[in-house]
Parts: sequence; structure tokens; C-alpha cells
Amino acid sequence: MNIDFKDKVILVTGSTSGIGRQIAKQLLENQANVIITYGHNEKMAEETMQELSNYKENILLIKADLSNENDVNMMFEEIAKKYDKLDGLVNCAAYDKVLSIEDLTVEEYRHELDVNVVARWQCIKNAIPLMKKSDTPRVINIASRLGTRPMEDSVAYCTCEAATIMLTQCCALELAKYNIRVNTVSPSLTLTPLGMQSYTEDEIKATAEKNPSKRLGKTEDTANLVLFLLSDKADYINGENVNVNGGILLK
Repeated sequence: MNIDFKDKVILVTGSTSGIGRQIAKQLLENQANVIITYGHNEKMAEETMQELSNYKENILLIKADLSNENDVNMMFEEIAKKYDKLDGLVNCAAYDKVLSIEDLTVEEYRHELDVNVVARWQCIKNAIPLMKKSDTPRVINIASRLGTRPMEDSVAYCTCEAATIMLTQCCALELAKYNIRVNTVSPSLTLTPLGMQSYTEDEIKATAEKNPSKRLGKTEDTANLVLFLLSDKADYINGENVNVNGGILLK
């Protein structure tokens, strides 16, 4: 998708793999300055920087554990020091561990909430002062079809993604006075390391066959929509949860 993001500054959390990396790549291809973040995987960060080496002048790479309040605060201090504004925030970092209700521990549940809900809220809160300096401030929360469709052995993840959709709606309502638009994008099963980790090859094939579009999602499917919602072309879209799923929720 060709949209001019020249001089725009956009933070994409969890952007060293999967959907986040694709979003960062397409933003860079459209002349944005992109803050790429990662939590612990140094190898993935190195691979990402290598892949995007043609755009290194437009990248700020930050290591931050988003479940740690201090790390999030320090990340935004670094962004403010370098850019002093923020035009877009894409909350893409996520964590999911498939466990039944009986096997899920309180510690594991809290960790998923910290990464998938609390960190997204904290990033939005910290972004507000910087976004007030932007002409087109945008927040995109990446959730999941599981925010509206329950699945066995995913109680923590489903709960977090449902909470993310409501977080979007509350923020859209409250931040409209600052011209900040907040929306959710909810992909279905997508060909990413996180998306594939919980499924066998046979389950993946069966899921693709069950989809009316007869395929799984590609990272580009989600990235294309995110770029549109970050642009000035989406100014009248606010508080929405937009599904990118080939029609799977119709069944």
C-alpha cells in the first residue's frame, strides 16, 4: 500500500517478527521514521535490522520488556529525546501460551494480562503527550479474532484480546478531544511464529480449509489495513474493531 508517511514518527511494539515486522517494513517503505521494539530475543532483533538495513537511518531500535513499567517509561523517554513527537502507536507486542483453565497458573495469567493488556494501556498513556504534537495522531491495537470468539485452552489470551477491544473503545471516546483516533485490528490465524506455535500441520491445513477464503492470513493482510488506519484517509474511523479474517467469523 502506497501512503506517504514522510516525517511521520511511528512506534510499532513487538516489531522484530511476524505482523509487527511487516508493519514496520511497510511503514519504512513509505518513508516513515519507525521505532522498532523487542523484549528479549537479540537474534530476532539482529535479523530484523539486517532485513531492514536499507532504512537504518529511519529506525530507532529499543529493547524493552513491556511487562515492566520502568522499561516502558524509559522507552518513551528515549522516543521523546530523539523525536519529541509521535504520530502513530501500533500495539503489536503479544504473548500467548496455550493452557487449559485447570493448568493455567495465576502467575501465567497475570503475565499474559501484563503483556497483552496493561502494557498496551501504558503505551497509550505515555504516548498521549507526544501525540498531542501530531497533526494526525493514531493508535492501533492489534488484537485477535479470539477477542470475540472463545476457544478452548486459550482462556487467558481470549480474555486479554476481548479486554483490548474494550480498551480501544474507551480510549477512542476519551482521547477524541485530542484528535487521537484509536482502533483495533483483529487478525485471524496468521502465518507467523506466534500464530503457528500452537498448531500442528494438519490443524493448520484444516483451519485454512474451513475459512471461506480457503487460506490463512498473511502478514501483509493486516499490515495493509494498519497503514490505512494510520493515514489521514481514516480520519473518521474511531473506536472500531476491524476484523481481517477472510470471513472465518461468518461460520
